[in-house]
Amino acid sequence: MAERRQRPGRANDVLRVSGALLATLPVAVLAAVCLASALPGDAEFRLMVGLTLALPLWVAAMCAAFLARGGGRVWWWCGAASVLLGALTAGATW
Repeated sequence: MAERRQRPGRANDVLRVSGALLATLPVAVLAAVCLASALPGDAEFRLMVGLTLALPLWVAAMCAAFLARGGGRVWWWCGAASVLLGALTAGATW
């Protein structure tokens, strides 16, 4: 008999979905702020670009989160990306 591939547990599915919906939002917002702070121009233009980029970045981060093998990895990578982007945002000059 062929070996059966076991399906990940229900907790893993819950972690993956909740990570994709909740943990990717800070990553997307911080990435939009980092990108907007690097742009030339006045503050109003950069704010508009940052707010416009936040939603597409969030959707892209959610899609990437669903490609992860496990829910714990989603939370770990989003946490690490949030810390890194938060540090970059704290050093940004407006």
